Amino acid sequence: MLKETQQLTAAEGSTPAARADHVFDFAAAWLFSPAMADLLALFDEEMPPSSTQPDDPITSGGWLHLNEELPRWLEQIVDNTQPVSVGLTREYVGILRRTLSLERQVAEHFNFRGGQGGQYRERAQASAATFDNALRGDIIDCSRRLGLVDPEAPRHSSYDMTLVLGGGYKSPQLRSQLAADLAASGTGLGRLYFLGSPRFLIDEPPEAAEVAYYAEQARDEFDLMAAGAHRAFGLTVSTPMYLCGCRSADDLCPTWLDSHSGDSIDTPPEYTHERKADLTDSRRINQGAVLSASTHRPPYRPDTTDTFALWTRVANPRIGQRALVVTTQVFVPFQTFDGIKRLYLDHGVEVDAVGFGADWGDRPLTAEYVLQETLSAIRSARRMLVYACDILRAG
Repeated sequence: MLKETQQLTAAEGSTPAARADHVFDFAAAWLFSPAMADLLALFDEEMPPSSTQPDDPITSGGWLHLNEELPRWLEQIVDNTQPVSVGLTREYVGILRRTLSLERQVAEHFNFRGGQGGQYRERAQASAATFDNALRGDIIDCSRRLGLVDPEAPRHSSYDMTLVLGGGYKSPQLRSQLAADLAASGTGLGRLYFLGSPRFLIDEPPEAAEVAYYAEQARDEFDLMAAGAHRAFGLTVSTPMYLCGCRSADDLCPTWLDSHSGDSIDTPPEYTHERKADLTDSRRINQGAVLSASTHRPPYRPDTTDTFALWTRVANPRIGQRALVVTTQVFVPFQTFDGIKRLYLDHGVEVDAVGFGADWGDRPLTAEYVLQETLSAIRSARRMLVYACDILRAG
């Protein structure tokens, strides 16, 4: 569905503020679509009106993700306690308010990863719902219209770089294989980057046994991405180096502590370091790298935003370049919005995300799963819009 929306491209000389003006309509076309309205109706909810002004403060309650907080300026604007900031139009504020209302509505119905006491759970550990078969079918149909189910071809025949996103279990191998298949069918991938993290392999359900066929010695997601690159492309993976300058991950990274000194309690030391391993082909020509980011949300593992941020520092992308993002189809909407936030708004890079479907045997095509990732996409769109507003407010 997102490919049907006018795409976000940047011409040489464009500014972050000029690009920020373009993302509101892009997000609104997906967030407030008929497909989303139909999905809400399945849970007896209505789409928030464009002029929504809630009776209760829209920022109240525990519906935000993990320990996330909204910026103070946003709370004041959306709750009508402060005039619209310079640089923001009432239309933009209306889209923000409507997005927050939507997120709060669906958080109750779509979140299957919240454990007891708000404990964080990985996707593979999500709970199940008691939906009947008819409702499950309707949920899948709406999710298909929202772009979470059916794979789509890349928009272009060639790209400046390809970013294979990290994941768990079979995902790194399958995503790497999808990238290799696209290359074999004639898509120019440009430089290859495999974006991972120091997330440990999951004990339950056991991840090590499932990845043994392609990454027998893996300890974390970074190892899975390196193994996926080697298996799919035949690339040689160099000995990893610590970009942060540390010699090992045994202790908290001093560089990371400079900006997270108050957040280090319960954060695994491994989550505070950044790593890179170069990838070379049979001619010993460098074709890209495997990257592992540090976390911006301690004590939790790094997320897609962290890996995108590290990639931009390593690759130094230029305005007007094209990036192909390779993932699983159910994640395409949420990772498109994440990519626009970090790659398009900051650097003027056009983002095109593709993925494989449930028939590849990676992620289950269940009602719970597509609802969870619809929520992820709504949250990602909201973060992208808030970031765009920050850019506009700064002038």
